[in-house]
Amino acid sequence: MKFLYDLSVAYRLPPDQVMEQFTEEQMVHLVAYQNLWGPITPQRLDIIAARLGMDVAAPHMKKGRRPRLKDHLMVWSRAARPRRTGRELRAVLEQMRGYYEAQARAENGARRRRGQSDTQT
Repeated sequence: MKFLYDLSVAYRLPPDQVMEQFTEEQMVHLVAYQNLWGPITPQRLDIIAARLGMDVAAPHMKKGRRPRLKDHLMVWSRAARPRRTGRELRAVLEQMRGYYEAQARAENGARRRRGQSDTQT
C-alpha cells in the first residue's frame, strides 16, 4: 500500500489514477527499480534523472568504461563549487571577451569579402 502512495506522490496523481494508468508489469518494474535504487519520491527525482542519463550514456562509452552517477547528478550546493578569486574570474571574462571579439572580426571579414565580391561582378 505504501508503494501506491509513493507513486502517487512521485507522479502527482491520486492513488486510484495510479492504479488505472499503470499496468501490472509496469508496477513490477517500478517495484524492482525501487528495490535497487531506493524510493521514488519527488525529492530525489534528480537521482532518477541521473540514473537515466547513465543508462543512456552506457552503450556509447568505450569498452570497459562505466558511467558514474556523480557525473550525471546535478550539484545544487554552492559549497560544492570551487571558489574563484577575483583574478580567476577576470581571466574567464577576458577569455570570453576575446572569443566574442574574434567572432565579430570573422563576421566583419566575411561581410567585407561578400561586399567586395558583389562590387566586382
